[in-house]
Amino acid sequence: MRPALIVGLTLAAVQQLGGINTIIYYAPTIIEQTGLTASNSIFYSVFIGLINLVMTLVALRLVDRLGRRVLLLGSLTGMLVTLTLLGLSFEAELNSVITLICMVLYIAAFACGLGPVFWVLVGELFPPSARATGSSASTTVNWLANFVVGLVFLPVVDAIGQGPTFWIFAVICAFGLFFVLRYVPETRGRDFNEVDASLHDRFGKKSADSARRSD
Repeated sequence: MRPALIVGLTLAAVQQLGGINTIIYYAPTIIEQTGLTASNSIFYSVFIGLINLVMTLVALRLVDRLGRRVLLLGSLTGMLVTLTLLGLSFEAELNSVITLICMVLYIAAFACGLGPVFWVLVGELFPPSARATGSSASTTVNWLANFVVGLVFLPVVDAIGQGPTFWIFAVICAFGLFFVLRYVPETRGRDFNEVDASLHDRFGKKSADSARRSD
């Protein structure tokens, strides 16, 4: 259970600590600080929400075609790049259109991978007997991380500025990318025994079935 729990809890935290809900919650405030008017910032925040919806639907079509790992890796890579550019756009005071494009691309990267795929994956990592407990624990960490990010985002921005704050989110996405590459197995088309064996291989441990076979 330990490898599955580590993967579930870590992905739950990364999904929120990567900054997604700072964009969703504070989109009008962030956009207004780029120089756009309040009315335009609200309009663009609605547009960002629409992009989130559309790309989530795209992910639903791709999750069983490309697999969970491919979407997670592509999503985290896109989030890392766009957050880095978003921080740069604030620090260099680039045109507000560039900042908006970075935000839209970040939302698209999240929505076509890490956003929905986490919820699919967390239901496939745990054995049937512990699936409810494992999924509940992962969901709890996810909402706790959401609460923490929503609580500290504005104070951190006031303390260090928008650019460095988004770079912190980029570092978290970089960690998430490494974690998925190293520890997260592909679950598409696999039964639990296959997923469990892959998890234990990635964590350098024998699965229970492998141990019994060797005995």
